Amino acid sequence: MKFFLTLISVPLFFTACFGISPDLADEKSSEEDTAKEESAGEPPNEENAPPEVNPINITGDGFVSNFFNGAYEYRTISIRSSYAYMTEILGEPSGQDNIIDGVYYHYDHIGFNFPESRESVDDPGELRVDGIFIFPEDFYKQDAVEHYGWPTEDETSEFRMFYDSDPDNGYYVMMNYNQDDRVTEIILHNKNLSDTKFYTLDEETD
Repeated sequence: MKFFLTLISVPLFFTACFGISPDLADEKSSEEDTAKEESAGEPPNEENAPPEVNPINITGDGFVSNFFNGAYEYRTISIRSSYAYMTEILGEPSGQDNIIDGVYYHYDHIGFNFPESRESVDDPGELRVDGIFIFPEDFYKQDAVEHYGWPTEDETSEFRMFYDSDPDNGYYVMMNYNQDDRVTEIILHNKNLSDTKFYTLDEETD
């Protein structure tokens, strides 16, 4: 009898002290655990996260098949993307320079060439990419031949070689290399490089 009375009094005592029944307490505890699990499963807020510009796999099938026909995209940025879109995706570039016509804005491992500088236009949405620069690490001429085949032309005196496997697609690839045959830039452009200021400067120097 005493045991039976004890069983009855426990829920009453619990309710009197805490104002909730054991069942409600269990339900509340279950809801809190569920909320914690859902919170743990949510991805971190990336709104203010810095853009990641990682080394590019320049020997992968996706790069080789897309870069040499002008269809290459880096984080959805490609030939004809705007300067405004580039900075929206990658943030502000770390610097600028020029090798061919126009100006290229670069990040750690990639740069995007434009026909003119950002400062010379009013609307950055109208300034469009016309070239892409890749800055490879520990990549040499022999590596290029192994993965891309023999170049269309190799100007050894100028330390550069060209790939143009499809003369009708309107895209041209140039690779600059140093005296150690290490490739310093891989450049995709939608203009024949012989028609750019790049060649004109060489001819004036000669």
